[in-house]
Amino acid sequence: MRIHVIDGANGFVASHLIGTLLAQGDEVIALARASAEVVRRRVADALRCLGLDESPAGRLRVRGLALDEPDLGLPVAEVFAEPCTYWHVAALVTFFPRREEELLDVNVTGSANTLSAYERYARPGSRYILVGTAYQCGLGTEGPVPEDWPSHDPPDRFRNFYEYSKRQAEIALARSRSVREGTALVARLGVMVGHSRTGRALTDYGLYDFLRVIAFFARRTPGERVRIPCHPDANLHLTPVDTTVSRLVALAAADRVRPVSHVVNGATVPVRDLFDVINAHLPIELVPATLEEIRDRPFSRFEAVVNMRAKYTAVYFRHHYEFAWRDATAPPAVTRATLDRLISWYVREGLPE
Repeated sequence: MRIHVIDGANGFVASHLIGTLLAQGDEVIALARASAEVVRRRVADALRCLGLDESPAGRLRVRGLALDEPDLGLPVAEVFAEPCTYWHVAALVTFFPRREEELLDVNVTGSANTLSAYERYARPGSRYILVGTAYQCGLGTEGPVPEDWPSHDPPDRFRNFYEYSKRQAEIALARSRSVREGTALVARLGVMVGHSRTGRALTDYGLYDFLRVIAFFARRTPGERVRIPCHPDANLHLTPVDTTVSRLVALAAADRVRPVSHVVNGATVPVRDLFDVINAHLPIELVPATLEEIRDRPFSRFEAVVNMRAKYTAVYFRHHYEFAWRDATAPPAVTRATLDRLISWYVREGLPE
């Protein structure tokens, strides 16, 4: 039986990861600012989403987490009593401006504090895994983004400060003793979405934030045509939570792993396909358009308002991304049928009335 310590335990990825590990009989110590009751309920929900028995959530150990404290506010003698895999999943995810200080506090200083606590107290035989984002690549990348440690770029080389903060966390980890000793790695995720077979999603971030904005305008003024600025070959690396968690578990179980891994699918989802599926489920017509086309024929007032509201997530449609990956067991691509399940479930169940 392996022991896992997982912070950010009531988050989308962490709760599904915890549920999967509990279901396979491993021991998990969950770290979170939320109460034990909230965390166990969140993990039980994740187990149901994964189609698993929710009862293992009852044996989950939960301890309070304070990322701003050097020892994370933990009972370190208990948490690190045995060799473990420490998963640093906790993060502030926001694309909105004027959150720079918070992003640095949580995603950079908080990450440094988790690594420091791990290196001081973890027993020999332990491993540290930073769960990051493939989109830390920022702007101006040419060709597939390699599975290598990143170099420094200024904040204006990223779509948002969130990406910059995740890059900084990786740079700090790359310089650590744990990386030199081969006991630390980073797993870079794609755009997290719901379950591949049911479409169920216990999150409102990323793609779902864009869907909420579009649904608001579609229901308020149905039948409108809205152009969204897009790269001609715009694509998204959508990664369903069930296949992502399975790959993370396999990554942790491997004896020898490379220090940087892209946990993304081998094929991407064209944004044009995404818009087609959204159009089929909401009374709106989203149309990808190049910046040149929009300059030639400017937005209508309605188009301008929609794009203004969606601009922090829709910025990802303005680029084409490729990520190098060397995982021979990468799951099947998100097909049109999978995409339809993801969108239709959220339109039915996830959107506010």
